[in-house]
Amino acid sequence: MSAETSAAHSAPTPVRPGWWPALPSGLRATMYREYCLLTRNRTNLLLAITPSAVYLLLFATSLAELVGEVEYAGRRIGYAEFTVPALLLSSMLAAATTSGTSMFQERLGRMDVEMWSHPLGRGSYVAGKLAVSMALVLVQTLAALGVAALVFDFDWPAANWAAVVCATVVASAAFNGMYLLLATLFEDFQRFTVTINVLAPVLLFASPSFYPADRMAPLVRWLSWLDPVTYGVRCIRDAAVLGFDAAWPWLLVLAGMAAATCGLIARSMAAQSSRL
Repeated sequence: MSAETSAAHSAPTPVRPGWWPALPSGLRATMYREYCLLTRNRTNLLLAITPSAVYLLLFATSLAELVGEVEYAGRRIGYAEFTVPALLLSSMLAAATTSGTSMFQERLGRMDVEMWSHPLGRGSYVAGKLAVSMALVLVQTLAALGVAALVFDFDWPAANWAAVVCATVVASAAFNGMYLLLATLFEDFQRFTVTINVLAPVLLFASPSFYPADRMAPLVRWLSWLDPVTYGVRCIRDAAVLGFDAAWPWLLVLAGMAAATCGLIARSMAAQSSRL
């Protein structure tokens, strides 16, 4: 047996995910890794997907009859129709919290430094985490919207349903990017844990999520414009009620947020690697 043949037989066969062969190998490997971390623990997967559907059944159905209708964008809509976008945002923030925590834990163990090295670059590392987290949010959204379609009588045109899915994807990129950015900025575990777990409910309830903006206290209403969740809720709500024509300005805002956070993440990670 020749030396070349012996080397060929002894060399291990690389294991590569069979998905999306056109993607760069580093991005594909990161997405496969995040997918395995998510799906191999079925309990965590179910806990990530089911809360939005449960909240729809318990929260919206209970308060829909109590509140009745609210006024939004010059029209009267049911309270369930008004709150579904906020419940989608709540699930989105929960998924973003999971992604940010995962990235911070990898930083604590210096796993990120190993994964940034060749052939996996920082860009592929962040893009892979964003892609898988956005896919999880999309599954959550489809499950929640499926429950909403069965439970409530939403008279949304097909284009509005498509606009909701599009708005969810863009908003997911923005908020996952924001939480991943936080994971690169903190150094202390306790401060990060407290901040990332307190941030979501504060952002959610400081925005016009479960109540119209004109019913909020003047100071809180003014501060809500500094709350990024306000733009996410407005985007999904306008997409559901009014369609793409009303949602596109908010889509641009969220897309700008996603691009800005990704740029800041790359800069923060570059600064960290230069200090090592």
